[in-house]
Amino acid sequence: MKESIQLGDTIYSLDFRGYLKTFTLWTPELMEWFAQEEQVELSQDHMDIINYIREYFEKNKVHPVVRVVAAHMVVVIGEEKGTIQHFHSLFPKGIHQAYRIAGLPPVVLSV
Repeated sequence: MKESIQLGDTIYSLDFRGYLKTFTLWTPELMEWFAQEEQVELSQDHMDIINYIREYFEKNKVHPVVRVVAAHMVVVIGEEKGTIQHFHSLFPKGIHQAYRIAGLPPVVLSV
């Protein structure tokens, strides 16, 4: 994994798993780079989820679990898309793929 990437004049530090180290440095340009790395073609549904994940993390200082994200999707993009299955159709590698594209730091597991 790369320790950093440069987009334009900005260098972004990444952790050993490829997550952005500094949440506040995330940009739409960086989101596009992460999406390309993850082989995800972003749609409006992706953007709704990414924006929600970022807002949730910024407000609560914790990563939202996939069930919370799916429940929010019911409100924003409709009941037929507010499912964990639809979420996984958008982010086939799961919630951690969405975290990475959204610029969240890696999940730190406590022992």
